[in-house]
Amino acid sequence: MERKGSKKNVVILAAGDFPTHEVPLRALREADFVVCCDSAYGQWKAESGKWKAESGKRKTESGKWKAEKPFVVVGDGDSLSEADKSALGDRWMQVDEQDYNDLHKAMAYAMSGRWKAESGKWKVSILGATGRREDHTLGNISYLVTFAEEYPGADIEMLTDHGRFTAMTGRRTFSTFPRQQVSIFSMNPEQPIDGQGLRWALDGFHARRWWQATLNEALGTEVTLRSDGWLVVFRTYEPK
Repeated sequence: MERKGSKKNVVILAAGDFPTHEVPLRALREADFVVCCDSAYGQWKAESGKWKAESGKRKTESGKWKAEKPFVVVGDGDSLSEADKSALGDRWMQVDEQDYNDLHKAMAYAMSGRWKAESGKWKVSILGATGRREDHTLGNISYLVTFAEEYPGADIEMLTDHGRFTAMTGRRTFSTFPRQQVSIFSMNPEQPIDGQGLRWALDGFHARRWWQATLNEALGTEVTLRSDGWLVVFRTYEPK
């Protein structure tokens, strides 16, 4: 069951389409810490510069924007100039290995050290992970399962301009609202899916293709899903 709490918020900013919807933008503005992929640093620098210029003039629902916030930039450095690296100083974290992409490197940093030890106290929101190249988009979305496996119990979501992606296995109840669109992508098609609170019931359904459990709809304030395989669940911000 999802519950609101006093978790601190860390945002990972990838180099896809920079968010424009208020939900991911609010997550970025109100983050307690930002881990920026090096290929997204130009976007982050431009946006944080605007916040500094507008600080004190605009407010979010919870008060003034956090125009100044701690952040680091993580990656192999091929997207940064030497001037940027020098200006970043100890905020620049170079990771040269090439087996994983910058999103994975940023998550590894975000979940290292005390954050890993206190993962239950942090909420991690991934922004800018979709758009632009479609292969990057699909790869980044599927990384949610890898992150859930690598950091069990961590609260991790991917926010886009249209909704939020969450990886799950076992049983989970999601907060919803009537007519919210819910799409389910099975990473293990041999494992059945059960679902309650949906317009089109799922009772031991095998989604053998990604499209087969998409575009469902919440009937009320909760949807409960269960599967012994990994699912990636997408919920829209707006009703149909």
